[in-house]
Amino acid sequence: MKKVLLLPSDHGGGRGHVARSLYLAQKLNQLGCQTAVVLDKHFDKQKDPLVHLIRFNLKWEKIVKYQLKSPIRPTVRLITKFSTPPVFHQIGSLAYQIPRDGYVSERVVKYRLKQLGKIIDRFKPDVLIGDTHFLARLAGKQHSLPVVQITRVAGFPERPKFLWWMDTEPDLTVPDSVAPFRRAARDAGLEELQKAEDLLKGDRYIIPAIYKIEPVRIAQKDIVFTGPLSPSRFTPKRIPFFEEKNEYPRIYITIGGGSARYNEVQFFNALIDIFNKSEFKVLITTANRVPAKQFKGKAANIYFMDWVDGPSAVYHSDLVIHHGGYSTMIETLLGGKPAIVLPSHTEQQGNGQRLANLQVGAVLPIYDEPLTPLEFTWPYGKYTMNVAYTLNLNGPLLLQKIHDLLYGSAYQRIKPITAQLIEKQKETDFLKIISF
Repeated sequence: MKKVLLLPSDHGGGRGHVARSLYLAQKLNQLGCQTAVVLDKHFDKQKDPLVHLIRFNLKWEKIVKYQLKSPIRPTVRLITKFSTPPVFHQIGSLAYQIPRDGYVSERVVKYRLKQLGKIIDRFKPDVLIGDTHFLARLAGKQHSLPVVQITRVAGFPERPKFLWWMDTEPDLTVPDSVAPFRRAARDAGLEELQKAEDLLKGDRYIIPAIYKIEPVRIAQKDIVFTGPLSPSRFTPKRIPFFEEKNEYPRIYITIGGGSARYNEVQFFNALIDIFNKSEFKVLITTANRVPAKQFKGKAANIYFMDWVDGPSAVYHSDLVIHHGGYSTMIETLLGGKPAIVLPSHTEQQGNGQRLANLQVGAVLPIYDEPLTPLEFTWPYGKYTMNVAYTLNLNGPLLLQKIHDLLYGSAYQRIKPITAQLIEKQKETDFLKIISF
């Protein structure tokens, strides 16, 4: 029996990485493997009872973080002052995820590796599977274990293309993200690290889509396109609001649970202004970030909910408007529905741009001002991202894009993509992927 330890990125707000790992763990369990998923922030045995979860116990990190040299308590600090939080963040690579995830010193890296090592020693896996987890490769090297990495075009280690749709790179100061890892990498016998994505190299790569969506252009036998790491067949739950007798198009709007969007009330009120008395029946989920009841009765054709089952809402809708999360993008493609992305950061923008390039969706900025630098400092210097502060949704343009997608050729273009995703998922030999 193969024993597989899955390591998803678990320090951000969303559950995309976690959801993929949970699905893959269940799939491997069905094939006779023994799996476990290591989680910290999203550890919840009641929510995910079908998979063996192991807590990544970092309770002493706040104390371990202190050091005798300056800075005594390493952290990330914001230099730029502002009165209103940004509504959009532009970054240029996965390097920004390292300070965000708290890898602020060599001591933190060493401590987390030690804690992960204890888990590996107890579980005794035959293979590790990482999903944008910056310790997976290091842990694999330390314990002489093969590593499979779940990746995409944006962060593909051999040739990352985070801003693949841009002709000119934006002016950004990127954090020296590999600095906290250099000693651990050297001790593990890895080559000199040059970029954050070097920490995500593996012995084999899973691309959780098809080539048309993630065109990784490199000839390498150890790249496997698996189709979506999420259910492609399910029994949709009831959505009473969409079941009411109605001849108008149904639109489902979600901002995602981890989209880090600010000014949510202003954002939802802007949507009400755009769709009130329109030809559409609109279901909006607040993802529990704002109580849905405060918008009750503001528009007869708009219904707010704190939470709704995403795939079911996609199934019952005619078009989806979302934040640009990867899992939501795949859900809409599996559901055969066109989508419009209203992104709050660059990675979401890239997902929307992919839909636009495939002519099955569109991406619409939520601002119209020039981006300005936002400066941070951390133990390894300064870095910047570019931001916009003022929410500005172009209502007429949004309605025009909806009309174009509903009454154009988007549905016909999605059908073969949906079929290819399902077929690729069916034909994937997951046992072969973990065999070394």
